[in-house]
Formats: sequence, structure tokens, C-alpha cells
Amino acid sequence: MPISEISNALLLTYLATEYLVASNRLDVRQSADWAAQLLKPRNVLAGLVVAALNLVERFSGAFDRIDVFFHAFFHAPKIIFAGSLYMVALYIDCSKVNHKSYLPVRLYLGKVGVAFCYVLPVYPFLAVLISFGFLCIITIFDLLRINPEFLQWPIYYGTLYGPFSFVYWKVKRSVVDDQSSLPSSSAGRRLGNS
Repeated sequence: MPISEISNALLLTYLATEYLVASNRLDVRQSADWAAQLLKPRNVLAGLVVAALNLVERFSGAFDRIDVFFHAFFHAPKIIFAGSLYMVALYIDCSKVNHKSYLPVRLYLGKVGVAFCYVLPVYPFLAVLISFGFLCIITIFDLLRINPEFLQWPIYYGTLYGPFSFVYWKVKRSVVDDQSSLPSSSAGRRLGNS
């Protein structure tokens, strides 16, 4: 279970949701250069932490020992560990977006539960569709005699972490929508109205 693999997926999800969620806000539409928004200090810091994790894993093998310990002690598959890290990162991100010191855990877990219920029934079909889409791309690459080996990582990340990214995006978007909407008694149930 490479920790850098999960951190890479989290960073890509975070940056994508920053763009997707912010693209609906007026201040970003008026901004001439959205790339400059990606260079906010917290985004640069997140990128540097992920780069450091990648370098440590690549050159020291320190995370291999953590992997052995994790599997020996907890007997937990990578997907549970990845899901837990996504949940923690999403809670921290949503608390930041919520402009409060914390997001109520009950509200957060309700939003995650609703988004998870969206993904759960379609996950097998989603994984097959992602793989099929890449199969078509690989076939085109073969016809054009382009080496398709570099597509292995996008296929792997898309199939394994794509559903987590969808849940992350749905919950974050719901929190942003709740933040920018008028107060109502059904504000906690707005996840489906996207």
C-alpha cells in the first residue's frame, strides 16, 4: 500500500474539486487567470507534502515497513485505508470551505452517506465503463503505433480511486452550495439538487 499512491490520488482529487466547485462562484469567473488560484499557499503546501512523500518512498523505502506493519497488525485491505484517508481529508477540506472552525460531524456524515449511496450501486458499472473507455483509447494508440504504457496509471487510479473522488466532489460541492444558498430548513438535504 504505497502511501504516496493514496496521497497522489488525494491531491489530484483536491485540486480537481477546487476547480470544479470554484468554477460556479462569481469571483472565479471574474478572475482572468484561474491557474494563479491554484498557487494559493495551501495548494502549494499540499503539493510539496505529496512530492516529499513520493521522494521518501522512492529513495528510502520507509513506507514499505509501514505497509508490512499495517497488514500484519490490522489485516486491513488498502481500500479501507484509502477510504479512511479520503474521509479525513474531505472533512478537513469541507471545514475549511464551511468558514467555521469545524463542520458538524453529523451533517458531514449525512452528506457522505448520501453521496456514498449514489456511488455504491453504480460502482461496478463505473469501473467497467472507465476500463472500456481506456480500452478504446489503447486500441487507437495501437493503431497509431503509440506506446500506450503510460495509460496504466490513469486506468489504475481512475478505477480504484474514481469513486472516492466522486464522493469527495459531491460532498464538497454540497457544502459549498449550502454555504452560498439562502438559509432553509432543508439545507442539510441539498446533496441531490446538483
